[in-house]
Amino acid sequence: MIDELREYQFTIEAWEKYWPLFERVCLPIRGDKYGKLQGMWQERVGGSVTFRHLWRYDSLDERARLRAQLITVDAWRESFLPQAAAQVSQQFLHVLIPKLEIVIDNLASVRYLHRYRCPTGKASAVIQHINAVVAEGTSQVCGLWATEFSDPNQVVLMGTGPEAPHVDIQASLVIETRTLVPLRVPRS
Repeated sequence: MIDELREYQFTIEAWEKYWPLFERVCLPIRGDKYGKLQGMWQERVGGSVTFRHLWRYDSLDERARLRAQLITVDAWRESFLPQAAAQVSQQFLHVLIPKLEIVIDNLASVRYLHRYRCPTGKASAVIQHINAVVAEGTSQVCGLWATEFSDPNQVVLMGTGPEAPHVDIQASLVIETRTLVPLRVPRS
């Protein structure tokens, strides 16, 4: 099983055009037929908006197969993509390997994204430390992932608190925290 975290950056004006398009066109086309939507969040900083959404697939091969099917859908190719692409300033994709069982209802309470940028070869140790903190019940972690792509030395954590769980691995570690606003995930 893999998760894909998609991140899109917009100006405020472009976001105001994109979001209704995403709700009205993208979500009805995709539904859960082309990956299972786990959650959506936005972050506003200054004059920009970052939109993040998390999709679950059985495997990378399944993701590739479903994405290939999606591009054959006329409404996706002709209605959504051209209008959407015109609004996006930047796009980033992260393939994530779940390291903690995710309950979709728990993702609704996510308010923070913590990225641990690890020294080479230290991501596994960071995950072990975080899992120990989760087992102690001292941190509200909603999701924990190892990053397969784009940076294999990164750990992604979503949680309810602004403080990232402390990790002591005796190596330099950079933790980046982003504040997220959940967007509703439509359920059929």
